[in-house]
Amino acid sequence: RYNKANLHLSIDGSGSMNGGKFEKAIKSAVAMAKAADMAGNIHVTVDVRWTNKEKPVVVIVYNSKKDKLTKIKTLWKVLKPGGVTPESLCYEAIMKKWLQGTNGEDNYFINYSDGAPWFSTDDRTNVYYAGDRAIDHARKMVKMMKNNGLKIMSYFISDGYMSDSDRNTFSRMYGKDASF
Repeated sequence: RYNKANLHLSIDGSGSMNGGKFEKAIKSAVAMAKAADMAGNIHVTVDVRWTNKEKPVVVIVYNSKKDKLTKIKTLWKVLKPGGVTPESLCYEAIMKKWLQGTNGEDNYFINYSDGAPWFSTDDRTNVYYAGDRAIDHARKMVKMMKNNGLKIMSYFISDGYMSDSDRNTFSRMYGKDASF
């Protein structure tokens, strides 16, 4: 017997995830959704994050409370990465809207990403979100999730090469919850 669990998978849908990295993240998410469905006491939500028209976007692509697994089979094949990595800019919206677990249940947030948050605009607002500021914000969002009882797992998806800078940045954001 296990506690009921809520599992939220968040996938980086930025252009740098194009190809094998995005396919790996999707394959893992499908496997977890299927296993959770078979277990019967695990609720799964999956989102994809990217930017569109200079705005961060997060879309729920699967919610086991509302969707059947056939949604994954029919609709996920048209998912394509693009834009940049809004990462932690989306986390606050995700927390407010979808990460409201229930006491007595285990709550998990699993992140798939290939790097650090980066976002900018070319319009009058002239937003530039990158470097230490963005890394610190990501770390703050992760801490908020943990303080709200979520267990965090964050997976760095690579295509075979990872620089020391990438490893250090990802570790700064996710701490001991970072996996490579």
